[in-house]
Amino acid sequence: MPVGFLIVYSEPGELVTLEEFQDWYNNEHVPLRMKHLQSFLAGARYFSLDSQIPSWVALYDVDDTATFSHNSYVRLRANRSPREANLVKRLSILDRQTCELVMDSGASILTTSLASKNPSRGIITHGLGMHEEESREWLGKAVELLKNSQGWARTRLFKCIDNLKTGVSVPSGPEVQIVPVFFVVHEFTTSEIASDPTTATNILSISTITPLSELRKWGLYRAYPGIAQGNL
Repeated sequence: MPVGFLIVYSEPGELVTLEEFQDWYNNEHVPLRMKHLQSFLAGARYFSLDSQIPSWVALYDVDDTATFSHNSYVRLRANRSPREANLVKRLSILDRQTCELVMDSGASILTTSLASKNPSRGIITHGLGMHEEESREWLGKAVELLKNSQGWARTRLFKCIDNLKTGVSVPSGPEVQIVPVFFVVHEFTTSEIASDPTTATNILSISTITPLSELRKWGLYRAYPGIAQGNL
């Protein structure tokens, strides 16, 4: 099975305080995955650098896409605590996308990516409105361009295999569930590099058949230790 990846965008909204949101994420939601599942290799959360909504994103490296249907993981969502069930119902946005890895520029000596030892402190995410072959070609061009840029650490291409967007501010209808099938995560050593307009301009300058979509800039909030990292 392909290597897995989980990305979750979220927005507390008016019905959940930031303090409650962070306490739940840091002390319940993430630990249930990172401290108990060997399949969750690394995980980190980032905050918005571009003032767009959602303002938070969590990313997890997962050993295998089979994990997403394994009971050890599925039961976490099926048997939520009363606290988590109540909070999730009040969130403004919760946009969960399970994915498989398509291409990877490779691990960097500059950061440990999402792992807690020395995580990438800035990232840029965006969709690719292309077929897989075109997406692979685009990624190759992006890596060639970015590898000469100071502070670039890693670029990966993913394919979304399942998604669900919920929340009190999310309208009903199938159109709201449409997400880019292919999307990219670029990692940088600092949030300043990720937020620098020149960085986004360079990425956008790479020729495409279909324009890039949903380009977002993020700064590291926290990378979490885990049982798979052996640092609990």
